[in-house]
Amino acid sequence: MRKKNFRLYLAHRLKSDKLFSCIIFAYAFFCLSSFIYFAIEGQVRNTLMCLLFVLFVPLMLVLEKVLKVRFVALFSAVVLFIAAGSILGGCYDLYTLVPWFDLLLHCLSGFIFACLGFALLELFIGEPTGTKSFFACLLFGAAVSLAIATLWELFEYAGTALFGLDMQEDKIIGGFNSYLLSGTHSETFDVDGIIKTVIYYGNGQTLVLDGYLDIGLIDTIGDMAICTLGVAVYAVAFVIDWFKGKKRLYNAFIPKLDRIAPELKHEEYAAAQRAKWEASPQSTE
Repeated sequence: MRKKNFRLYLAHRLKSDKLFSCIIFAYAFFCLSSFIYFAIEGQVRNTLMCLLFVLFVPLMLVLEKVLKVRFVALFSAVVLFIAAGSILGGCYDLYTLVPWFDLLLHCLSGFIFACLGFALLELFIGEPTGTKSFFACLLFGAAVSLAIATLWELFEYAGTALFGLDMQEDKIIGGFNSYLLSGTHSETFDVDGIIKTVIYYGNGQTLVLDGYLDIGLIDTIGDMAICTLGVAVYAVAFVIDWFKGKKRLYNAFIPKLDRIAPELKHEEYAAAQRAKWEASPQSTE
């Protein structure tokens, strides 16, 4: 029965929102075509990554049904663009070709996950009808986004520490300050103007770097700072949107509550919507 209900919900969802359908089909096509390409090329890591990321589509649909919300088209487009960006950056090497692309994804993540957090609080208190409830949702959204950013950086650290990956990407820098080298925490030892670092291996080989290697600190803090910038843009933009009274950003990005049973067939769903409207006070005015 549950499988049947989900099939009915899925059929209604795809039929009722053509733009949403186009977005998820375009994303799924990109993931699957990339999967085939990397499988032919014999790139196992990239093949598995593309196969894993295509699961974002059923995950979004399951979350919609469980939470009884609708992910609006623009929200869905940004979420899936971020997911596709991970494939473009990590598999197609766009992170190297376009150095600021990773920063763009982190900034968008800060914004869009704040919108998700806004909607999550709405599940418990309903859509905001006054300034107090609006700011409660706004701040909760910001907190959710920053928490997700922290969890993501911890995930990257785990990949680096446990599996030998370089998820916290290295950077070449020309200097640093150190309490360790100074021998006291009352002052730092400044190392500036580094033009070369030589790494000596135990087998006698050497590796020469044009500077000093930072192993992930700058990348981690930079990513969190850019995510925070995205959250700040979200907060300012939504406050302006709210007090102007137009709610354009709210309608474009915040997932909508959908309390009608999603397992109903198309005709039953439409009839339930009409009955709900006819029973509302507005219909008698």
